[in-house]
Amino acid sequence: MGSPQNPLTQRARQLGIELVEREWVPSSRRAHECTEYARAEAKLEPFHAGVLRAYWSEGKDLHDWTVLEAAATAAALDPAAMRAAVAAGAFARAVDDRVAAAHAMGIHAVPTFVLGDRFAIQGAQTLDVFEQVMARLGAKPRL
Repeated sequence: MGSPQNPLTQRARQLGIELVEREWVPSSRRAHECTEYARAEAKLEPFHAGVLRAYWSEGKDLHDWTVLEAAATAAALDPAAMRAAVAAGAFARAVDDRVAAAHAMGIHAVPTFVLGDRFAIQGAQTLDVFEQVMARLGAKPRL
């Protein structure tokens, strides 16, 4: 990530997104459990968008409750309820099950997109890679 020649950094810059360079990678386990809470509350997309922005664009620690609670608030979730549910372990099993299912399918990269239950796209890829897979699935991409 530290190289200005990194393809992900270059693609982000072309889209007007500056990625924050970091010396360390925080534990994302708590963020994944909070994500399951957001999914259960039908607020997955806005919560996930907030978490991604906090991590990639703002360089924040996804293990920090302050960061996760801010993302919850922005997604119209109750941050105190989320924290209580996650602290009680309500979503630990869901995360464990999703990780086990991904590993069983041979997925070890983040991100990985599974399309049509037939193709896996691993890593941050360009739009043309997705368009090629969609064409192989016989679908027309929606942009």
